[in-house]
Amino acid sequence: MTRLTRQILVFTLGLGVPSWAVADQPMTGSGTCTGMVDGVAIAGTTSMWIKDAPVDLSKGHPFGKAECECHSRDVQMRVVMQTTVSQVGALPQIAMWTGDDVCSDSARRVPGARCEQITTNNPPGNSQFKLDASSFRQTVPIDIGLPGEAITTPQSLPASMTPTYSCDTGGPQNYTVQVLLGPSGPSPATCKLPLAVNTRGPTAPTLDTVGSGNSALTVRWSVPTGTTDAQYYQVLCRSKNSPNTPVMSEDFLSATPYYFSACIDGVLYRRPLNSANTNTTEARPGLGATPVAGKFLVDPRFICSDRITATTTDLSARIEGLNNGEDYEVMVVAIDGYGNATESAVVIGTPQPTKGLLDDVCTNEANCPTGFGCSALGASASPSSLLPVATFVLLLGRSRRRRAR
Repeated sequence: MTRLTRQILVFTLGLGVPSWAVADQPMTGSGTCTGMVDGVAIAGTTSMWIKDAPVDLSKGHPFGKAECECHSRDVQMRVVMQTTVSQVGALPQIAMWTGDDVCSDSARRVPGARCEQITTNNPPGNSQFKLDASSFRQTVPIDIGLPGEAITTPQSLPASMTPTYSCDTGGPQNYTVQVLLGPSGPSPATCKLPLAVNTRGPTAPTLDTVGSGNSALTVRWSVPTGTTDAQYYQVLCRSKNSPNTPVMSEDFLSATPYYFSACIDGVLYRRPLNSANTNTTEARPGLGATPVAGKFLVDPRFICSDRITATTTDLSARIEGLNNGEDYEVMVVAIDGYGNATESAVVIGTPQPTKGLLDDVCTNEANCPTGFGCSALGASASPSSLLPVATFVLLLGRSRRRRAR
């Protein structure tokens, strides 16, 4: 059976568009090369690329918690020189730093400075890193690898110490990746790429009800009034009896982007940041955990809805194409502009065959009488909820008998 998902957005409560792009954190991702190298003025541009495709930052920022946890190495800083370093003479000294805008070998030891030099040995496992000064004598694109953990958590440490990565920036922060060219001194030429980083994650949603319908579940959730740190919501679900098998069809999963990134079992599942709006994955060994029964990870392979825009505190989605009588684990994640996902509690829902009379009601109401194939959080129907139904059935029967006469 083809599995379909239909999202039902309920009335907007007037909270307006969420301010996921923090006011003092403008969308960044392109920069310039400026300065003098041996008396020659250089000029160029910088941009961000992932897997040989430019990053479309109108879709959000690329650096969140998952990139740090998975030690992503498919992110690149692309430099295109318009006025190059001199073609003659000795090559300039070259180094790459990340952190504050003024980072250099002398600035890293300034109290409070967030500075870290990127080398083949730092971060650990960065052996493929390459920084070639001769490339800056050409106008062809120069792609330089940017390890995610060095960008998400720049350290201020003596050169003899190895940084540790906690993936916790404490909220949105501005960082600059820069290549320094020229002799050591206070004013080397630089190619800078400004970035915004946030690994904290948005406010967790509360999963209020999971109502049962015929081969379907209706999920309703909310967030505290005034919450503005989420950009989207997305529903995840899986069968309690088959926790490692995605519920939705391959067609659905291939056609539906996941709007958050996750590091699962050493693989970085990255939300779309490209013009094709397609999901990407990047293999990384030795990290993450395989999904197992009893622990429902925020795993994009278990998405059961498309994105739901965070414009109201009262949201719902209907998941169709499920098996009646089978228990499903359901949760909702709030997603910010950096791809961080914060999950709700997990709730069990069980689709039930409806009896026909209340099909339309059960489609739109999460709390329907159990006897009519609908339920909320597994609760049995109370006498007060059954009384209106019984009254309706009685009146319908009388009306039919009158017409028959």
